[in-house]
Amino acid sequence: MITRRELRRQREEAERAASSASAPGDGSAAVADAAPASAARAPDAFADLRARHLLLLDEEIEVSDVLALVHNRLPDVAPRLGADDQVRLSRHSRLLAGVDLDPAAVAALEIPDWTRHAVVLETPRDREPAPPPDWFEDADGLHEAFPKGLPDREEERALSLLIAIASRLHLAVRLADEAGMGTRVLVPDPEAKVDLYLYSPYWLEPEVALSLVRRHAPHAFQQELPTPDTAVLAQASLDDPLFDATAPVILDGYSLLIPLGELDEAAGGIEIRVTEAEWVPPIVRAAAELPQIEYHVHWMDTEEVRFRPGHDRRFRRMRAEVASLVDAIGAELLARSDGIGLDENGFLVTSAQLRS
Repeated sequence: MITRRELRRQREEAERAASSASAPGDGSAAVADAAPASAARAPDAFADLRARHLLLLDEEIEVSDVLALVHNRLPDVAPRLGADDQVRLSRHSRLLAGVDLDPAAVAALEIPDWTRHAVVLETPRDREPAPPPDWFEDADGLHEAFPKGLPDREEERALSLLIAIASRLHLAVRLADEAGMGTRVLVPDPEAKVDLYLYSPYWLEPEVALSLVRRHAPHAFQQELPTPDTAVLAQASLDDPLFDATAPVILDGYSLLIPLGELDEAAGGIEIRVTEAEWVPPIVRAAAELPQIEYHVHWMDTEEVRFRPGHDRRFRRMRAEVASLVDAIGAELLARSDGIGLDENGFLVTSAQLRS
């Protein structure tokens, strides 16, 4: 888990990297109904806050910590507020610096009592035309919060960013009030996202990667590759006269598997998928040249329920042990490949952070 100190160091590095660029701004003035510096001094501001999605901050997290994570997902957005105390996420969405909240404001907004500040999201209301299907379950509770239609397009992108930040920083999101709905506060499970995505210009041969993985999972093995039979090879020779069936096979991807049955019968397994990345996250593209090799350290439990809400204590304990193993393996691969690491929310991680 990333500590607050490490997060602030990451934020400071991002600010230094962007110091040569001018602060973002579209030349427009702040909206007339933007909330004042203290919601407690202006009770009328509660209605404005209720009408917007809010990222709720505790006393340890600063707005600059949030902006550092926004910069991870949107590297074209500088990790600092503009002159108008806002950051434009896209053509139609922006984050406002927000408001400090005293206990009276917290009570009026019906939000967790640890809240000290709210960052305000301005975004259009885009919804899917039909309710989510009965079988759909979202670990963050979106299927319950939006029973008439899930957020879509612009709102989905902006709100998912807020939820991802809340997950990374152990915070919460208050959703904008809507007719017929009570107060809705999403508290993402910060331990739910286990996978790691590592990007590197270097290809680790299977035996090298396997040796690194076996430092933490001695029973790991390479998945067997399918081999074409003689009929397939004969047909390939007919289709392509230059085809050489005796030429050595050049891998364009492989998988390493770690069964976790000894840990818990419900633990399933970890798969390390190695291939040339078809899509590279913007923060990686901004820092490295293409092509990139993707090392995806992926966990799936036996019953494939890790993305559902409401896990019991046994499952959460097992998940924490799996996450520790994933982090340890990710740290080894990241250090050896000299790569760039992202967690499952799309935020930067280093090998030192993973080892901690």
